[in-house]
Parts: sequence; C-alpha cells; structure tokens
Amino acid sequence: MNRIISFATGLTCLWGSVGVLSAKIAVVEDIAPPKLINPSFEEQGETADRAAGWGRWGDWFNREEGWTPVHSGHCILAYHHWEIPSAKDSGVYQDIAGAVKGASYTFGIYVSVDKAKTPIRDAVSIEVRLESTVDGSRQTIASKLYKVADLPPDDWQKLTVSGSANSDTLRVLVIVTPSPMDGTRGGALRFDDAFLEPTNSITAAQQ
Repeated sequence: MNRIISFATGLTCLWGSVGVLSAKIAVVEDIAPPKLINPSFEEQGETADRAAGWGRWGDWFNREEGWTPVHSGHCILAYHHWEIPSAKDSGVYQDIAGAVKGASYTFGIYVSVDKAKTPIRDAVSIEVRLESTVDGSRQTIASKLYKVADLPPDDWQKLTVSGSANSDTLRVLVIVTPSPMDGTRGGALRFDDAFLEPTNSITAAQQ
C-alpha cells in the first residue's frame, strides 16, 4: 500500500514539474524578438538628413529622399564618398531594446554602389558589426568586412553579420572606410532596408 502511495505521489510531482517547465517555455516563447526602429529610413529625425532612431558619426552619411533607385519605400541612407574630406571613417548605429543574453542575431542591410570612374577613388570597405555592453564597456561580438571593389555596381546587395549577445544590450553598426587618397575620392553608397533577426531559439538562450 505504501508503495502505491509513493508511486502516485511521484507521478504527481513529475507531472507538476512538467507543467511548470511547459509554462516556463510558453512564457519565454512569448517574448517578442527585438526589432529595429525605422529600418527603411522613411522617418526623419531632428533634421531631414537624419533618420529617426539612428545615430551617426563622421561626414556625409545622410538620409536622402530624392535619390533613386531605392530598395523599398522612398528614402535611403546615402554615403557621399566624393564629398568626404579625410580618411576618417563614417558610420550609423542603433541601440536595440529587448535583446536576450546568449541569443544569436543576424543584422543586415542592403547596399547599392555608385562606382567612381577610377576604382582607386572608390570607398575601401563597408563593415557591418554587432556590439554588446559588458561592465560599462562596449565589446564587438561579430563583424564582417565587405570590400567595395568586390561589390557589383548599381545592384542591391545584402550585407549580413551574425553573433551572440554578451549581455541584454545590442548595438548594430554600419561603418564605411573611405579611400585614403585625399582630393580624389569619387562614387557613393546607397543603403536601405536594414533588418535584425534571431538566428537561434530565444528559449534555448534563456535556459
């Protein structure tokens, strides 16, 4: 009799544990993946040449409403390489809310290259990067470099990078390195339709 009671009690505890685990997984699966703000740059920021939700540094990395073609919508981010006065890089970034520590994400953006007449005058590279903040300091968790010389002209190309967040903070960046040849720079870069996607299970990262 005691064995029967013990077996029944064990089953009750087992089913109770499974129920708690199932509920926990269900709650975690309900977590919405983080999203970019203004990924197609349609909304302007403080001024018409800034995209809402995006920070920037450097020179001539502007939101443009009149440039064509676009990948979608009617606005893009344009890097005016022919206007760049020095060899310092320029970039745009966004801090993402709702990242999960340990979860893997893919950040991407589409680019179209207006090539200079002389290849040496083109921008050197485009870097797409993911960063997390750990102990108050930003850390690069993934980076991928694309050489402008390897990208075909006037055709939209998808640039991506994937990595796992080191904390619950995540920053996405696009960084352009210009030609080192002062006074002879040419060409331009058009950017559109950035995206951020989870590349593994958020549930797995939470366990």
